Amino acid sequence: MSSENAVSQAESEPLRMILLGRTGTGRSSSGNTIFGRSAFWVEASPRSITTKCRRQTGTVGGRPVSIVDTPGFFHTNLSPQEVMAEVGQCIRLYPPGPHIFLVTVQLGRFTQEERETLEWIKAMFGSEVSRFIMVLFTWGDQLQGKCIEDFLEESQELSEFVHGCHGRYHIFDNSGQDETSECSQKVMLLLKKVDVVVTKNGGGFYTSEMFKEAQNTIKEAQERILGEKGQKLEVLEKETGDKEEQSHDSEMMRREEEEARKRAEKLFWCELVTAIGRGAAEGAGIIGKEKGKGKAVKKVAALAASPLNIKSVVGGAVREGSKVLSKHKKTLLH
Repeated sequence: MSSENAVSQAESEPLRMILLGRTGTGRSSSGNTIFGRSAFWVEASPRSITTKCRRQTGTVGGRPVSIVDTPGFFHTNLSPQEVMAEVGQCIRLYPPGPHIFLVTVQLGRFTQEERETLEWIKAMFGSEVSRFIMVLFTWGDQLQGKCIEDFLEESQELSEFVHGCHGRYHIFDNSGQDETSECSQKVMLLLKKVDVVVTKNGGGFYTSEMFKEAQNTIKEAQERILGEKGQKLEVLEKETGDKEEQSHDSEMMRREEEEARKRAEKLFWCELVTAIGRGAAEGAGIIGKEKGKGKAVKKVAALAASPLNIKSVVGGAVREGSKVLSKHKKTLLH
């Protein structure tokens, strides 16, 4: 498909976006900024608000736009497995698939959870998702006049995060939802950037087939990593439940032990998903173990020109995931 046809098609059908990111980074607010209205529920809260995928449609700059808001990674109320299952619904429930994944990152301190967000996305959606990702920096007013390029230069990890998304990024100031001329200009610039991505992808989008392949990959990796140990985890959970039914003695102690076990298990699953995403990306050739600004971009570009080796992807995921299992097995299995 030619560039002209790709742009024409992108403008005639709804531009489909999915908002992803860590809890509290302004996904819902960004959706409201794009639409210029309160399309998604937003409130100040120390806890995660969005628990289900939700789609809104509207007209932006005279063209149809469809946006899906998703629960945040590292959700305060949902387990890692529940978050991944619900976020996966954004592909199953809203076909044919998104033109772009907007990954929200709040400007400021780049935390460990931000670093791991991209690994979660790679694990969930597969290596090909890198062709459809753009970083959306929120709370742009925190730059206080500083150039974004200078800001990125101050953090190698943040720079590598952006490079892992093909170097694509945009900035929103979510502090005000009023439809000011400046806000509208930033939204229109975002749409132009997304159009460039659509054109480079030949008018294509992330498909349900890509998602199924990614899910099969992570399932195979998890089965190979956990194996017998996964069965032991299930037995451990059953034994814990049986003990609670047999006696009410030392109720407080059992509750504390159960809470500690749940925290350890949640940490394990968070780290496992992160490791699988990182290992799969290394196996696919998107990133290497060596670090350095610009290397991720070259590897991503090379990936687009060559078919994926699924065996290498699974192998990389298993390698990194097994390290996490070894780290946590004493806590989980004893």
